Amino acid sequence: MTIAPISGVSQPNLTIAVTPVRAVSATAPAMTPLPDLNPAQIQALAVAEVTRAAAARQGGLAPLVADLAQAAQEQALPNPVRDAAARVLAHAPPLTGNVTGPDVAKAMARSGLFLEANLAAAPMASPVGQDLKAGLLILRQALSSWLAAAPAAQGARTGAVPPPPYRAGGTRAQPPAVSKLSPGGSPVVMGQELARETDAALGRQELLQLASLPVQSGPEAQVSRWMFEMPFVTPQGAGVAQFEVSRDGRAESGEAEPVWRAAFSLDAEPLGPIHARVGLSGGQAIVSLWAERAHGLDRLRADQGLLTAALAAVQLRAEVAIHPGTPPNRIPEAGRLVDQTS
Repeated sequence: MTIAPISGVSQPNLTIAVTPVRAVSATAPAMTPLPDLNPAQIQALAVAEVTRAAAARQGGLAPLVADLAQAAQEQALPNPVRDAAARVLAHAPPLTGNVTGPDVAKAMARSGLFLEANLAAAPMASPVGQDLKAGLLILRQALSSWLAAAPAAQGARTGAVPPPPYRAGGTRAQPPAVSKLSPGGSPVVMGQELARETDAALGRQELLQLASLPVQSGPEAQVSRWMFEMPFVTPQGAGVAQFEVSRDGRAESGEAEPVWRAAFSLDAEPLGPIHARVGLSGGQAIVSLWAERAHGLDRLRADQGLLTAALAAVQLRAEVAIHPGTPPNRIPEAGRLVDQTS
């Protein structure tokens, strides 16, 4: 499978060879041999298996960030866990009113989307502190080592689980989360909850990477997509903004300039859930914004002139439209993931 780089972010491609293994016991009865599969079929089977496993355990990143902030204050936790928690929290800065394009590009490069690509290109370079997925993996290892001798965790995870991301499925806002850990509570119970949330966050990271893989046929084969999430901290709790950046492939055939598209969703007070879709081709920008709350809608309309002027300042002809509610999303085709927990 290959994760393609985005323009302006130096990331190599990553190819993972998947070879089917047929192990047969010496005492097992003869079995009908499986048909030979071509590389595309092997990749499809591998992706489907990883998707099923990741979707079953995935969860939002915001609850983990909120609980890590609480756990970081507990002196009873081992130093390796506290250090790993601090590295993850470094990827969740406070949300301010001056988030810029370079900030988003940096968040994308550090989101975990390109971890394996970076390791393949520079095996000796450490991703520690530079990659969110690497930070989550280190945190999971620190928690596993600490809890190895602890009793097994009891009960299933609680709380709302955001819908799993998938290719061209649109972006969704996730409300801020506050920590549900009890200050001064049992360190082991706290560690077990952090371990569950870390594994869920890693499952979601895998789904985001799978959603960013190129496809080999159909209309989507002409489109490169990258889906990632950016955690942040607000006074109301830890939040997550979901992004999708895409580019069509028409320029590669010489027919026209490529069309770049960006979409994001975030949920922050006092505006509530906000969704944006931006299309850019040549010097033309088409911007559509949606607000789910009346206050957010009024605020966007009041600042519409500022957005148009800012785009004009960088030599872009802009069309800006603001709507109530949520943007229309593509109807999932057959075979998509089904939430059986509700």
